[in-house]
Amino acid sequence: MAIDRSRERLVERITGGLPVPHLAKLGAIVIAVGLLGDLFEHTVVAHVHDELVGAFPVGEHAAHLIVLVGMVLVLAGTVAGGIRSQRRSSRQEGITRDAIR
Repeated sequence: MAIDRSRERLVERITGGLPVPHLAKLGAIVIAVGLLGDLFEHTVVAHVHDELVGAFPVGEHAAHLIVLVGMVLVLAGTVAGGIRSQRRSSRQEGITRDAIR
């Protein structure tokens, strides 16, 4: 129970209490995995006889591609969440967005 509450507080602090789309959360996880892979490729793996593409080993390119895919997922989730929330607010009756007050 205490772990769940501390996790909820941490998530609330990070997000500011706002809902985060599931696709954006997935993208953040993919970015973290890609960064760990990138760290591994740059520090642990010896690239002495590896095939080079553009002066970099293929493994480093793959790690960078994973991070890029994660960034695209976060962006897509954010845009989709924004569109969804905009549709919800436009359905409310009695609210005129361009009213003169």
